[in-house]
Amino acid sequence: MTFMLSMFVWGVALLISIPVLVFCLEVLSSFFPAKERREGVAPASVAIIVPAHNEGEHIKNTLADIKAQLRACDRLIVVADNCSDNTFEIAVACGAEVFVRTDPDRRGKGYALQFAIDQLQASPPECVVFLDADCRVEEGVLLKIAAIAHSEKRPAQAMYLMTPPEEFHPRTNVSVFAWMMMNKVRMTGLQRMAGVTRFTGAGLAAPWSVVSKLPFATGDITEDLVLTFKMTELGAAPLLVSSAVVTSEFPAADKARVTQRARWEHGSLGVIFHHGLPAMWRSLKQSNLKLLALSFDAVVPPIILLGALLLVVAGLCLLFSMAVGVAPFVWVAGAAAIYIASILVGWLAYGRDVLPPSKLGSLGPFLFDKLKIYGDEGRASTKVWTRTDRDDGAP
Repeated sequence: MTFMLSMFVWGVALLISIPVLVFCLEVLSSFFPAKERREGVAPASVAIIVPAHNEGEHIKNTLADIKAQLRACDRLIVVADNCSDNTFEIAVACGAEVFVRTDPDRRGKGYALQFAIDQLQASPPECVVFLDADCRVEEGVLLKIAAIAHSEKRPAQAMYLMTPPEEFHPRTNVSVFAWMMMNKVRMTGLQRMAGVTRFTGAGLAAPWSVVSKLPFATGDITEDLVLTFKMTELGAAPLLVSSAVVTSEFPAADKARVTQRARWEHGSLGVIFHHGLPAMWRSLKQSNLKLLALSFDAVVPPIILLGALLLVVAGLCLLFSMAVGVAPFVWVAGAAAIYIASILVGWLAYGRDVLPPSKLGSLGPFLFDKLKIYGDEGRASTKVWTRTDRDDGAP
């Protein structure tokens, strides 16, 4: 009995160490020298696809950013997806082609993207760029990522970052830092360590030869990560273009913030079991090292949840220390020290501007928000697709 208990405790301690090690390696690898990448030759034609559900109040700036970077041969396409506002009229006034989609039973970005891809089949572009309706795009980004994707024959992902709204609670600084750790620090580390990154939701350019083979209309809450696995198994693993930056604002409303984070975090947990672990097995069968790297990246839960799991496992090891000894607890304590050191290194190198020392006191309210995410409200928001409300009051 003691032997079985010892095996269980050690097994849990070793399992929690795996995501901590991956997290640490990604943070440290972000300091590796960047590989010089040629700019590439721009494709003959590019289609920028912007899925939009009731985004009439927010889409103008996005479309203006895009229009300023288009050539005469390029197309700007807005998918007005199950809209009940003036998204169609605004998009047309801004000079976009608008594909109207009405299907209340199948809602979500993936279905909207698939609808646009199907419409383009008759006269496809050489390259497609995906952007969300609330993105801001730095000058020159669109053709830069399109040219790299076209030349490399694989998707090119811009650095996709979040910014706080004009009026925001200090806890939003923590959210911005957590997002930066995920999309900038970890993705830079993964790119420099394994030559691959994730499709992070917006700012991805891909050759038509890749896009036309992808299943967008899956209805999966984590469609971005699922598509990343699909691309990589097609031999077209996404690469990160860190010099190309796309941004979106966090929602100001408390309820919207919980809904948005719940989708990301509950979805990430689902990816671990439904996609990450199966992909790990497939990568070994296929000898696909990029897929292996992505599958290990996928088993890292959100940064705060990882810390909470470390606390739970440490408590478990301490509880049974009289029966199995203190070695498992010491092991987990060491993993926790590595986890904390990795966050500290990331903050010192990348995060002091977005989360200055004066704002560290907002960690408490941020952690309280996390409780909502894993409560009834957060879990309910993951059952069906819901649009993030960006206007429902500032905190």
